[in-house]
Amino acid sequence: MKPDLTLLYSQLGLKPDCSLAELQLAYRRRISELQPNHLEAGSQSPESSALLRNLIWLHTTASRFHRRYGRLPGATAQRPATGESPNAAVQRPYFAYRQAPSRARQAPPPPVVLGFSFLLVILLFGLLVWWGWLNG
Repeated sequence: MKPDLTLLYSQLGLKPDCSLAELQLAYRRRISELQPNHLEAGSQSPESSALLRNLIWLHTTASRFHRRYGRLPGATAQRPATGESPNAAVQRPYFAYRQAPSRARQAPPPPVVLGFSFLLVILLFGLLVWWGWLNG
């Protein structure tokens, strides 16, 4: 089912050439009017809850359209200046994602380091044996 975005503009009292800020402000005001916690207890009718769900769906659709095309649905498309690419007018958000840690295998230590470590362990073991022989 395709959304009828003229219904969104008429519910919010706006024209399709409005700005995104105007749409957001009118949407927030209308949502606050339709919220069940602002109405009297038990006065939330099925029609008003359906109207609220529809309004949220239409606003989400219009916001996605704006993110994709850089304008609200129904608004006139702005022509790029000469020399610019057709997509230059649309500003897409940039999300920087953290890189996953590299699973590449690290290089083994050089043989000299291994030999020195082995010699140090042998020397410490010998000292412990000698110390135990003197005190034993």
